[in-house]
Amino acid sequence: MMDMLLSSLAVLTRKIGVALVQLVLIATLVFSIMYVMPGDPVMMLLGAESDPSPEAVAAMRAKLGLDQPVAVQYASWMTGLLHGDFGRSVTDGYPVADYIAENLPLTLELAAAAVVVAMAIGIPLGIVAALRRGTVVDSLLTSFSTIGISLPVYILGAMLILLFALKLDWLPSSGYMNFSRNPPEHFRRLLLPALTLGFGLSASITRMTRSSVLDILDRDFVRTLRAKGMRERRIIGRHVLRNAAIPIVTIVGLQLGNLMGGTVLVEAMFNWPGLSTLLVEAVSTRNYPVVQGVILTIAGLYIFINLAVELVYLLLDPRIRRRRV
Repeated sequence: MMDMLLSSLAVLTRKIGVALVQLVLIATLVFSIMYVMPGDPVMMLLGAESDPSPEAVAAMRAKLGLDQPVAVQYASWMTGLLHGDFGRSVTDGYPVADYIAENLPLTLELAAAAVVVAMAIGIPLGIVAALRRGTVVDSLLTSFSTIGISLPVYILGAMLILLFALKLDWLPSSGYMNFSRNPPEHFRRLLLPALTLGFGLSASITRMTRSSVLDILDRDFVRTLRAKGMRERRIIGRHVLRNAAIPIVTIVGLQLGNLMGGTVLVEAMFNWPGLSTLLVEAVSTRNYPVVQGVILTIAGLYIFINLAVELVYLLLDPRIRRRRV
């Protein structure tokens, strides 16, 4: 027991160390955004066509900290990150961390809802396809997964708006309602963007679940359980799904990063005020501190999700601990 605990701790420590190194590298790249972008960011912010005075240019450079050496700027920015300080918006002086704190929960809620929708659709369909292998049902579900993977989110979103909002008038086409004001309406407005974002993931989960379940069904221990007279439902629920869970967790974890990227289109389409909407607005106004903070937050979330998936691996399959020590 002690050896298993120590091996788990060693794997966890190594994974956290790798994640921290990745965060530092990404933070360095994000810091470089202002220097690799074409043009002078100060002139872009002030408006080159307005011919700003040298005093205004110098004041803006001092406000952004661009009057200091690059090494000093980098050290100051990294020190601020360690204290949770992403700087201030150049348009209104509002702390970037506060902007992120206001918008991040809505993006996380949308991503979580999309994962729930995807798993609620994909896992049952994948199990049915595996149990009906070679039948018409299997062919139909396989075709569904192919369509779901290849269909862009903006096309699917438009189709869902036409069907459920304009044709059937069941759901609102866009907009956001605060949960504290009207919880039912909040979830009604969340459903269409979550379905749009989760449909493609559900197709991937369907295919992975089908493949994993078929692989486990062909194992010797399943034949033994059947020979002993165990009911098929119990075999599937207690033994097959547990062993097939790791590939499913893998595809969900890997696709979560894509979901974070997909929220840019979905949030814009459904007017959902999340982190991606904040990023688009910051890019359009050349608000570089906000752009840097949002990109770093999204990258950090992606790294954290991958780390969480690795930890779930350890819980689902102890053999992984022994192999990776």
